[in-house]
Amino acid sequence: MAAIITDKIKYQLAQTIFDEFNTANLGDSNNYYYIGIGRSQQWQAADETDVVPETTAADNHEREERLFRYNLQSVKAAESLSFVVPGGPDYDWSANKEYYQYSDAVAGQPQNTYYVRTDENKVYICLRKGKNSDGTPKTSTVKPDHTNTSLAPETDGYVWKYMYTITTTAANNFLTTNFMPVEFVDSAESTDPRFSQLSVQNAAVPGQIIGYRVINPGGPYTGTVHSSGIKVGPALTIVGNGTGAKAFAILNPINNSIAAVEIGEDPDAAASTYAADQGSGYDYANVSVSSATLQVGGTTAVIAPVFGPRGGLGADARKDLRSTSLMFNIKPVGGVEVNNEPTWPVDQDYRQIGLIKNIRTDSANGPLFTATAGTALKRMRANLAFGDGDYLQASGEYQLEFDDDPIIYGTDSNAAGYMVWNDDSATIWYHQTEETGFTQFVDGEAITIPGKFAGNMAIDSANIAPDVDRFSGEVLFISNQSATARDPQQTEDIKVVIRL
Repeated sequence: MAAIITDKIKYQLAQTIFDEFNTANLGDSNNYYYIGIGRSQQWQAADETDVVPETTAADNHEREERLFRYNLQSVKAAESLSFVVPGGPDYDWSANKEYYQYSDAVAGQPQNTYYVRTDENKVYICLRKGKNSDGTPKTSTVKPDHTNTSLAPETDGYVWKYMYTITTTAANNFLTTNFMPVEFVDSAESTDPRFSQLSVQNAAVPGQIIGYRVINPGGPYTGTVHSSGIKVGPALTIVGNGTGAKAFAILNPINNSIAAVEIGEDPDAAASTYAADQGSGYDYANVSVSSATLQVGGTTAVIAPVFGPRGGLGADARKDLRSTSLMFNIKPVGGVEVNNEPTWPVDQDYRQIGLIKNIRTDSANGPLFTATAGTALKRMRANLAFGDGDYLQASGEYQLEFDDDPIIYGTDSNAAGYMVWNDDSATIWYHQTEETGFTQFVDGEAITIPGKFAGNMAIDSANIAPDVDRFSGEVLFISNQSATARDPQQTEDIKVVIRL
């Protein structure tokens, strides 16, 4: 029988990667994750078009990986990593919108969200919708803003459980139009912005019943009209191995069937008793519906309890929000200098982003690359013996006037490669692909660039080794995209999301 990859398995796989990155629980994992960029030339360079090819995760096959390696420019160590969950407009709280209660019967991220993020970056789970007198749901009109463990019903009837506040650092690194960060807090001082989340984690109560679903409304029942206008009845008893859970039924005033079931003894259940009325310690439970008010010929309603997570709602927000995704983040600045030397090309663009694990310095069996950043491009140093106007010279710095990703040729070797960049020491950075071939340039040969340059520039050093071996390591993820330009003053924000 084929095994199904459940959300719990996905979470465990994500946790393994997270622990490897942070060397938590695994000791020194000796695993290093890098984000790489590449492909300076257009997607359809021969046709002078640049249409991004349609790909899916399944398209990250061996050939796709090999082509990515050919075009790899540079890598930078992943600076931070976080679990993330879907975010964006559908998950942002706004007034006059109906929200959905947490359910233990929903696998994976539900289409209709049960959690929200406010404009203050506070995250809440909806435990109860507001209800009209006939049990039908209301829209939310009161924005939650508390940051404690209180479960006070708002004036619109909604009950929101505060989970955490996205910190400024987490927002800068991991908040996007489609995702938001979620974490588990190991420790935090009272001055730490994550202290409120730690308080929620510590206050989590295992075995709570946090809601009820009506399987069969049954009825008709004889009910009692409460002062709020809600018709209540019949009596409900929670039977199980825990204690303290209480619930009451709201009747549909038209047919006297059960329209909804809420936490508490009655509609006046105070905020101080709402949490207590969820009970605790339940591994199993059923709802016994009194037949005392069932009218002749009626049918008994069937109601099922909705359990909170085993460890208690709030004990681990990653599990409560059902996260199965990770986001890696880097913020490369200009040439990303290491030891005062650039490692990333500028005045250039890239069209691919990839996640690489354990890339090495010089071969598949060489030492692991552990520096903060490095180039994967081959380099050659020119002797600068070419005519006026073919380069710019200022303060002893040289910048060739070539653009459009030209192909450079060696006149003796017949080698060819895409010129990506040249730095201030007149070192040309280049890469080779199937289109250019992989013949090596040789020292002393002249370089030509058809249609752009045919002077007498020659190579002093033909094959300066890159910082990393592009054919080492494991390519875990590749994303094709439209061209992104880079310049010396630019600070980028590159995020890679792994969705399991």
